[in-house]
Amino acid sequence: MTQCPQVGEPLPSELGGVRPGLNQLEAVVAVVDYGSFTAAADVLMISQPSLSRRVRTLETALDARLFVPVGRRMELTDLGQRIVTAGRRILRDVTEIEAMVASDQQVTSGTLRIAGLPSLVATEVPARLGDFHRAHPGVRIELFSIEDTPQLIDALRVGRADIGFGVTDQVPHDIDVVPVRTQDFVAVIATDHDPGRIVTAELLSELTLVTLPRGTSIREMAESVYQAHGVRPPRVLTTTQRDALVELGITCGGITIVPDALARTAGLFGGHAVGFTDPVQRQIGALHRNDRHQPHALRGFIATLNAVR
Repeated sequence: MTQCPQVGEPLPSELGGVRPGLNQLEAVVAVVDYGSFTAAADVLMISQPSLSRRVRTLETALDARLFVPVGRRMELTDLGQRIVTAGRRILRDVTEIEAMVASDQQVTSGTLRIAGLPSLVATEVPARLGDFHRAHPGVRIELFSIEDTPQLIDALRVGRADIGFGVTDQVPHDIDVVPVRTQDFVAVIATDHDPGRIVTAELLSELTLVTLPRGTSIREMAESVYQAHGVRPPRVLTTTQRDALVELGITCGGITIVPDALARTAGLFGGHAVGFTDPVQRQIGALHRNDRHQPHALRGFIATLNAVR
């Protein structure tokens, strides 16, 4: 999908006197954010024909195309990009108005969009989200993963996500952080490799490293371990599937370096977790824009996070 321009651009002059409905804008933005009409309809909990009808209605009102087919995909036109940028701003402003109106009300409705690094979505988010959902079942929740922290920050800034779980060591000044916990990393190896209680440089220099592609946070943590020991892995097996790291590392007779929560399944595949001489850790937290007027669903979720710290 074509990237959208920066928030802050003026409304396109092509709109003239047309006033798009909020449902129409929400539909177009959802198609962009979730990559297809089918996925957007699922998120908005409407049928695909209903979503397509909203988009067509807006295009008819504007007398312009917002999406054009490119192969099997639908991509934004130039006008569509500007509509999405303006639409995000409008939807965010409406959300803030709702938050002000509902400031003294219970969290009984609204939408909460939660993003996070994939490993955190798999290990840290479920329990915290479960607590919130049980307390506030009327809030519609959207949960999705984002590959790295810079992309997570961008998603927060443009309003694609209300809150995001990420690493907190380089958070810009316009983003607030709710600390979650210190996350420990461990090495997972097959049981026939027994270095004792800690990983050694010798072990690191002998075993194939099974890890994620460069640029991912888990890969960065693994590389920091090798740098600290002054060695390089003899071979690197790269996969994009986080859930496969532990099993693949063990069955290949290699080593993988993962958050402790991901290492819990090691015993199922004939492996075990081993620590390091010096703890390998990172601080993780829930990041959100430091807006003065927050949606009430976001305020409620932040309160839930603070209650369990």
